[in-house]
Amino acid sequence: MNLVFDVISPQKEKVDEIVLSEAVFGVPVKGHLLHETVRWQRARRRRGTASTKGRSEVSGGGRKPWRQKGTGRARAGSNRSPLWRHGGISHGPKPRDWSFQIPKVPRRGALRSALSAKAAAREVCIVEDLTMDRPNTKTFQGILQGLGVTGKVLVVTSQREEAVEKSARNLPRVKVLPARGINVSDVLEADAILFTREALVKVEEALTP
Repeated sequence: MNLVFDVISPQKEKVDEIVLSEAVFGVPVKGHLLHETVRWQRARRRRGTASTKGRSEVSGGGRKPWRQKGTGRARAGSNRSPLWRHGGISHGPKPRDWSFQIPKVPRRGALRSALSAKAAAREVCIVEDLTMDRPNTKTFQGILQGLGVTGKVLVVTSQREEAVEKSARNLPRVKVLPARGINVSDVLEADAILFTREALVKVEEALTP
């Protein structure tokens, strides 16, 4: 796999070449790890607050609707039975925690697989630096267009860049993350990943086995 990428300036001028780490961007893509890790991420995001009331929780239903025998109707002990209108819900959802655990080693392996897939598809772009004096969405959008990154873009900076984050906030297909926040779901969903050189170094240091 060719892991040699150009390092470009925000004006799309080539300033250097860099060889991506084989241990991070050149590993075999393991689909089962990617699947399990995305499931884990989505489960952790579920609020789990859906709730319904059972027959003992709905209001009313304290009196037997009619006598047991002699009416010709079915026996009934409460008008809040799940069979009745306005009755309780049978086996309805209750607040719960949907999350489950995955060990750290497979999670990092999944992230290496995701990055390797993007590198193989040449969907990785490396910029020398990406800092802004103040937030400006139009300027930031112009930088991305000048760099030639289109579609859904994941921008990875070395640390939190408030001006960059605020500039991208109004761009629905652009997401900005610091290097420590990079994750499998966002990598797989992106059409292009834009690293700053310093962010790339941090990602490689964190993911090298």
